[in-house]
Amino acid sequence: MLQLGVYLPVYGGWLQGCEEQENPPEYPYVREAALKAERIGLDFLWIPDHLLNPIKGEAAPSLEAWTVAAALAQATTRIRLAHTCICEGFRHPAVLAKQVACLHEVSGGRYLFCIGAGWQRREYQSYGLRFYSHDKRVERAREAISIVSKLLKEDGVSLKGKYYSIQNGVLQPKIPGAFPVWYAGMSTASRELVADVAGGWLMGESRPEELASAIADMKERLARRNRTTIDMAVPADTIARETDKEARAALKSLCRDNPKALRRLKTTGLIGSYRTIAERIREIEKLGVGQVIFKLSPTIRELDHIEKLLKVLAGA
Repeated sequence: MLQLGVYLPVYGGWLQGCEEQENPPEYPYVREAALKAERIGLDFLWIPDHLLNPIKGEAAPSLEAWTVAAALAQATTRIRLAHTCICEGFRHPAVLAKQVACLHEVSGGRYLFCIGAGWQRREYQSYGLRFYSHDKRVERAREAISIVSKLLKEDGVSLKGKYYSIQNGVLQPKIPGAFPVWYAGMSTASRELVADVAGGWLMGESRPEELASAIADMKERLARRNRTTIDMAVPADTIARETDKEARAALKSLCRDNPKALRRLKTTGLIGSYRTIAERIREIEKLGVGQVIFKLSPTIRELDHIEKLLKVLAGA
């Protein structure tokens, strides 16, 4: 069954170089957005993980992902929580496993764990963290996933890897039952990791033909490993209105000083009437994607339109 989520506004907006009329990234506003998303019936809250604001610039404020998730686990009751995505280099994987288990407990089992290799060199430098080449970051993420997965299920975990080592690791309480690890990344190295060990794949924003190609590619990689399927989610900047014309006008107004963003959103975004977007979401679902994640600007105001979209989807 198709699920729908929303990125939370922990950076004060999603479009570089655009005046979005988004509130500053303060917890009361983020909490209000989360509660509204839950109230209108969305399935997931996705919380990005960066130490420096990647959208508005490093001098702009931003909220820390794990703290926000823990707070929202108590503020909400039904909607599920996920990170998009936990940056592997920010936390030692054994400590991260403990955090995952605890957040799973605090949230009543509503947490989905999604990790990625990270990409913003400057935040590593700013926080005194070593920044490896792309493929080495993916390689480190693979080791981290192994440590987290083992600690969540096994006792006395010992592992000596290229980047991480633990000896007789102990984690209690563990997470009962299946707990798939998701991975975010579109590179070849990332796709290989997903096909090897991930239970879910968070893709990047893509044009329709790119999305179809990426999914076909992943299915081929899975088949070579005798795996049948994994969960998949795709994000998209979304502007929903009563008519396609109104949506295009809203997009033009939002990106009036940023033609590059305008061109990108026209091809990768979900821009149109509630009916048009509902049809596009159904097309995405047919490709095998289990979740679409809305990126909204500004979030709370645009959730009013998402509520109307949900009614169209329910009646489709």
